[in-house]
Amino acid sequence: MRNENRRWVQRPAGRQKDFVKRYLLLHMTARNNSFDEHVVLHELRQFLPALLPGRAFTRRNPLEAFQDFHFHDALRHASEMLGYKTSLSLEEYRSLYNSKRVKPDVLEKVLVEKKGAAKTFEWQDKVLMKKYPADAEAAPRIGRLRAYWQKQYNTDPDARVHPRLFRILGNFLDHGVSDWSFPVRGQSFLDSMREMETNSFISAFNTPRARKLLLQTSPSIGDLLAIVVGDEALFRQYLFDQQFAHRGWSGLVATLESGRNSLPNGSSVTLRELIVFELLLEIDVLDARLGKHWEPLASHLTTRPDDLFDPVPASEKSEVLAIWQEAVEWSYYEEILAGLCRNSPNEDSGYVAGMAYASAPDTLCMIGRPSTARNIPPGHRAHLNSYDFSLDRDGEELEKILETVVPALGAENLEYLFSRTGHANSDAGNALTDEIIGLFGVADGARGDLRTGLPTELTEGLEPMRLLCIVEQFPETVWRVIDRLNASHSQGTAGRRSVGRRSVGRWIMNEWIRLVVIDPVTRELRVLKNGEMVSYKSGYHRSKYSLSVAGDW
Repeated sequence: MRNENRRWVQRPAGRQKDFVKRYLLLHMTARNNSFDEHVVLHELRQFLPALLPGRAFTRRNPLEAFQDFHFHDALRHASEMLGYKTSLSLEEYRSLYNSKRVKPDVLEKVLVEKKGAAKTFEWQDKVLMKKYPADAEAAPRIGRLRAYWQKQYNTDPDARVHPRLFRILGNFLDHGVSDWSFPVRGQSFLDSMREMETNSFISAFNTPRARKLLLQTSPSIGDLLAIVVGDEALFRQYLFDQQFAHRGWSGLVATLESGRNSLPNGSSVTLRELIVFELLLEIDVLDARLGKHWEPLASHLTTRPDDLFDPVPASEKSEVLAIWQEAVEWSYYEEILAGLCRNSPNEDSGYVAGMAYASAPDTLCMIGRPSTARNIPPGHRAHLNSYDFSLDRDGEELEKILETVVPALGAENLEYLFSRTGHANSDAGNALTDEIIGLFGVADGARGDLRTGLPTELTEGLEPMRLLCIVEQFPETVWRVIDRLNASHSQGTAGRRSVGRRSVGRWIMNEWIRLVVIDPVTRELRVLKNGEMVSYKSGYHRSKYSLSVAGDW
């Protein structure tokens, strides 16, 4: 079995390298070729957050566009590139440690596993004590290109565009609670705006050029970007900057366009229409503010911002945050797995029950016989999937269960996780600033963006952690199942926001969930870590010094 496991150690690393090559090639090609409106719109839909009316569960990994990365690599890229808050702050992690929610012996175990015994004390100081300067928390790449409007012309188009855009969009998307109904129904967004501009005494525009472009032409996104930006090589990055300045509104429009939810009045809206209208508003604001004294943004750029999609190297602080996240999770997992080890012949019986953790509802999943599930410590909520390994020699039934359980529970778990980290150190949920918009969303004030993720009330106080999925089956059988799932992923067809069969292999191998396998005969536990099944030894009831053995989990 060791040889079979070794066969798997190399393959995930190869897949990761292959993906990085494809990822870089895709974005280098997009950067060098002429602007393709359809390609960029497709990319935007992939990266924007899914948002349903009423802030309901979307059943989608919030970082699905990064799912081909390993979990911690994905968090780093999503944070640096797009400004997503993917972890708690260092202060919050350290507070959890001081309150014993993160256990010292578990933190030491994580440090030894990640950095080696020789560097444990060095990294312990970085994790627990080191203060990182402000430049270690530099602003994300998103938004840096459009920031040149302020630098070159001392003007911020968003300050004038957003209030107008959000009022119009909010009324157009209203679910029947507005005092004033949108006057045109049953048409697309741009057609509705054209009809309003034609028949109304009041215009959405303050200058003639933008209004004329709407009424007398059918401009493409490229046509308008030529006016606003100028350099075609910057079009793509400009659109990402623009749409992520209000990712909530854009995410809602992209989700509505996908057909997941239609407007009650029969109207429709697309991401393309939103972008066209916003570019028209930008032209209008720049004309009104600067008259004829402005040129496309690229005309006077002396330096260009880093490309949005360039690789994000790991920094010391990102490694520290990854260590803390692992320590939070394993402080919870250790108690669960220690309970399961009570019947293992390789473990002693010195199990001690620990404190209850404030975990999300979808944090623990058990696939096995009911007798195994009885060893889960009291007070832990688990999704139980009855499964008998003896009736599933080739793992075909397990494969079907994983195809359903992993994307469903995993996505819901990650919605809790990233909603919790996204609300860290924010005033989200403040009743004094909350603004309910048309029964489909909540904004930070009447002029703010729609909030993404779950309401604060559902995540406040929760400790963010990935789904722990425990499977009772022989490790070699589980490997065969994962092999088949990965094969289906490599042969799968492209599709928007897929959560089906072809993505399950990525969920597991890239550790978006934590997989633990119980050998039905020996009762030995193995943890899938870095592409290998690592033997797990419970250290929950031992002193911290017995945990400092690299490679044991």
